[in-house]
Amino acid sequence: GDVSELAKKFASTADLCSNEQSAAMESAAGNKEVLAELKEWNDKYFDKNGFIFIIFATGKTAEQVLGFLKERYENTCAQEAVNAAIEQMKITELRLVKLFPNFFPEGEAGVGSAGGSPPKEEKKGGILARTGKILAHIAGADLKSPITSHILDIANGKPAYQVPIKLERLMPGSKDAWDLVGKDVTNMDGRSTKLMAPSATVLPGVYKISFDTRFYEQLTGTTGFYPHASIVFEIGEHQIHQHFHVPLLYSPFGYSTYRGS
Repeated sequence: GDVSELAKKFASTADLCSNEQSAAMESAAGNKEVLAELKEWNDKYFDKNGFIFIIFATGKTAEQVLGFLKERYENTCAQEAVNAAIEQMKITELRLVKLFPNFFPEGEAGVGSAGGSPPKEEKKGGILARTGKILAHIAGADLKSPITSHILDIANGKPAYQVPIKLERLMPGSKDAWDLVGKDVTNMDGRSTKLMAPSATVLPGVYKISFDTRFYEQLTGTTGFYPHASIVFEIGEHQIHQHFHVPLLYSPFGYSTYRGS
């Protein structure tokens, strides 16, 4: 379709997706430039892969959707077939909760709640965020990302700088659907402090932090065995007020980690 059809889509949606695309709809409704660029990149994506771009749009603005579209355009068709299936699974889970709330007791599916109310995580996240700010104010502490990292190049005895890092959280009720939480690049000290918005609390769940070690190897002119390194860890309900520092001790032919402070 053309830009006008895309604008109509953002202006009015069916009841099932009323909460899924609200942020994107609001941000795109009056921005013709973003809509035009979405149309352009959607067409390019379809021409390259043979299927439409699919993304779990809940909580994402039109600008963020466009950013993910451009980023995923660089993937192979096979990679995007997997990504599209995962994103569609997230959407389907949310819609099933709306259609059959009795089959999904609150908190079981983890993707939302029926009756048009915000997803449980969204409501819980709001409570946690407010609680965290109050606790930080009382304690006089500066808020920071609840999850941080740093990379030490133990082969050369120095920090690994400018390494892209990605933080994801496993969708509750799923075994392989990961939702992107944040991205960062290590500074000259090898540290990553901006993976999440500053807060004194964090949602519980299983997280995965991935390091683009191949990029670092190319940057430093080395060749290693691991093109990327990923660390999976779990935050329990009783740990939501704790800080999690997840470092990577890297060398071209081996890596390890530990929970820091």
